[in-house]
Amino acid sequence: MRSAPGPRTTESNSSWVPGASAPPRKPFATPGGTAEEHLALGLRLAQALGSPVFRCVLGTREDRQTDGGIERRIEDTVKVCRAVRTRALDAGVKIAIENHAGDMQAWELITLIEAAGKDYVGVTFDSGNVTWTLEDPIDSLTKLAPYVACTHIRDSMIWETEHGARVAWTAIGEGCNDARAFFAKLAELCPGIAVHAEIISGFNLEFPYLKPEFWDVWPKARAADFARFTALAKAGKPVPPFRPPDGQDRRQAEQAYQQAELERSLRYCKEVVGLGLKT
Repeated sequence: MRSAPGPRTTESNSSWVPGASAPPRKPFATPGGTAEEHLALGLRLAQALGSPVFRCVLGTREDRQTDGGIERRIEDTVKVCRAVRTRALDAGVKIAIENHAGDMQAWELITLIEAAGKDYVGVTFDSGNVTWTLEDPIDSLTKLAPYVACTHIRDSMIWETEHGARVAWTAIGEGCNDARAFFAKLAELCPGIAVHAEIISGFNLEFPYLKPEFWDVWPKARAADFARFTALAKAGKPVPPFRPPDGQDRRQAEQAYQQAELERSLRYCKEVVGLGLKT
């Protein structure tokens, strides 16, 4: 399901390849009706459940290659948000747009929020997705902190390859990012914001930025941001993808693998960072 126009509210996988021809925009399709109707329904549900935020996404990295690029998709999403502004304010629910699956860098997401109105639109900050937009998680958090209303936290390992770098999401504390420094910055800049561990491990994705065509969809990428990302890549090491042991059912093996990743993440957050409710 794609998001032209408007925000998306479901996860999706993408087969986009940098440098490929631009995919056409696909119409927004959901049982909830139009994008505006779907978002209004989500706000009502969030209010009924007592949630102060409703998490949405613009799209994925594929949207950077659509007609008009990510800037046009930002304009689409701003229009949808503005259409439900009064509903959001009346409900006391903030529309929390995620930096999702390589769609927007921090400065692009800030552009969206400021255009729509930061009084009712904020950010679901995803520390893993940051690395899919060639950014450093701590630097991105610092920029987005004034807008953060919700979080998705995991780590990433980044390492250099022949054509650029690869990114593998990892358990918290097992990436090349300084996890302690990250959580210290989160506590400093976003007090009271809950930490939601969203652990998605077992695969890696290549970003062939040494190929000129890769940059076709990043025409306004900033050198300082990219330099921080490449510094992480130089410090990282390869992480092999998950493979089930011979003779084991893949589904069961993967469930056990993901559970172990989550358990190590929670243990790190509790024992190393000191997160959790105190009695």
